[in-house]
Amino acid sequence: TSRFSFQHIFKNDIASKYYSFVKNPAFYTLKELATRPGDSIREYLLGKRVNHMNYMSLFLLLSGIGIFIDQYTHFSLADVTTDDEAGKKILANYFNFVRDNPKTYIAITIPIVSIFTYLLFKKSKFNFSEHLILNIYKASGLLVLTKIVSLFSFITSNLTFLKAISQMTEIGVFAYSFWFVYQFFYDKTLYSKFVIISRTSVSVVLGLLISSLFMLIYWIIVFAINGGKV
Repeated sequence: TSRFSFQHIFKNDIASKYYSFVKNPAFYTLKELATRPGDSIREYLLGKRVNHMNYMSLFLLLSGIGIFIDQYTHFSLADVTTDDEAGKKILANYFNFVRDNPKTYIAITIPIVSIFTYLLFKKSKFNFSEHLILNIYKASGLLVLTKIVSLFSFITSNLTFLKAISQMTEIGVFAYSFWFVYQFFYDKTLYSKFVIISRTSVSVVLGLLISSLFMLIYWIIVFAINGGKV
């Protein structure tokens, strides 16, 4: 073996390790979800899968990181959602349930959301299983967005500022969902731009309504278990 030199260190230890980090499946998939979500996941479903992290593994990894982050935040999502103390407790229980039970959340909400995208974009010829996968990847991107408030709480305790960030995040959730679905199904040979925009908007709104429905189901079950008491 040759003696160490600066060129050897840079080429074999620094550059190669940085390159391998960038090509790491988790890092690569998050980068793609942040820059070209619809295009990259469509390519994934069409066969370009080597560089991507598995959809379920990614979602569960991000869920685990989210649980870790929440343990050290100064404010919960419930704190920046409402000023009512009783409401905070109710929302905190719900948010904690969703955070701690990602598989349950996926098992209930993703199939319903996938039915909407499947029916609205049936001409795209993607089967229902592929719609499930694309919506799990979308949920992973949204999971990162929803942790922005928690990350900001590490650097500031200004509740007014955090509430503003939370409101911006809610807008970001809609915008990202629209961007993801629009980019994934964009195909001039199948749909006009107006049709893609309108159907994407409908699918995103219905998806957000499903989250509300999940919350309602959760509280009906809690209400029944507690004998009619919240």
